[in-house]
Amino acid sequence: MKDVNAKVIRVESLNSTVYKVDLQVNDSQFIAGQYLMIALPTGEKVPYSIGSAPHELPTLSLYILVADQESLAFKVIEHLKNNASVDLVLPGGDAHIEKVPADLDAPLLLIAGGTGFAQMKSLFDDLVHKGYQGPVHFYWGLRTAADTFVMDWINSHQSPENFHIHVVVNEKSDDWDGRTGWLYEAIIEDHLALQNSHAFISGSVPMVYGTLDQLEAKGIQEANCHSDVFAYAPRPKKD
Repeated sequence: MKDVNAKVIRVESLNSTVYKVDLQVNDSQFIAGQYLMIALPTGEKVPYSIGSAPHELPTLSLYILVADQESLAFKVIEHLKNNASVDLVLPGGDAHIEKVPADLDAPLLLIAGGTGFAQMKSLFDDLVHKGYQGPVHFYWGLRTAADTFVMDWINSHQSPENFHIHVVVNEKSDDWDGRTGWLYEAIIEDHLALQNSHAFISGSVPMVYGTLDQLEAKGIQEANCHSDVFAYAPRPKKD
């Protein structure tokens, strides 16, 4: 990882809690699926998955959830709004595109909860750009319809027929006519056997390990699953 300075191009509110941030960074590279850290003047370094694909450089996009004004994410957004440039440390993370076997012929699952969307979007767009030939299924789970964002991208994305996006909302409402329920239920409904699949999972620690438990019950191998969570919150040992 190296220290770089990036120009702040845009800070855009996408819904009541999520912001999209576009940065311009020169002379930097990353692999789809990696993350960067935003360095605050306080010395704090805050990690965020890169939500754009490498071929979009020198632009980098981030999707930042701000839960409340006491959060570290709020400090990040305020810093970005009030400064023309920002210090970054990048790239980091080993849950990236190079973990996908070249000869994989089973479905590749990209699974995201909330703003975990960013990492999976980077992977998805990179696979499209590289002309990946196998089946790719991007599953994105959110709590309510109000939590969705970038639905224009979801509904208008141009990708080959082997690429699929599934948005699943936990809570039913009159504002949502798509799939509802738990994210893992949708995956299991669509894929009866996962013995040879690979999966990338991004979200909270409970979401990642809860999803992994459900997928393992359908045959997926833990060695074929990739998540940044594995590095900073190792899986509790089972009794």
